Amino acid sequence: MNGIEKYDNLKEIMPRLQPVLVEAIQSEFLEIKRINKECEKYIASCGQIPELKNAEYVIFSQHIKKNEHKNEIFVFIDAEGNIVRHVSGREMELYGLLGSCTSLHVSDEFIEITAHCDSDDCRH
Repeated sequence: MNGIEKYDNLKEIMPRLQPVLVEAIQSEFLEIKRINKECEKYIASCGQIPELKNAEYVIFSQHIKKNEHKNEIFVFIDAEGNIVRHVSGREMELYGLLGSCTSLHVSDEFIEITAHCDSDDCRH
């Protein structure tokens, strides 16, 4: 599945996102989710880390085991893809803070290829 982009509009939605993050998201090495800004956890986090008020999305690894989350680094980005702040798993947890990225469109090619996969054997 090399060369197949998961999101066909990622670069248009987030033009300032660093290329290494684009590639990691497109290859599903990292995941991107929208922040639920109405969530009490988010509001409390902004009190502790004021820069998060400018964040729209968070990039993280979906492959980290739950007992290893404390060692993870979350990348909070704004609406254009600029990095707002790195936050460690020791500082906060993402549970209950995230929603789907409805502005990102999964490419038809990606859907077609992954429709035939029923295990991690199809990961690219």
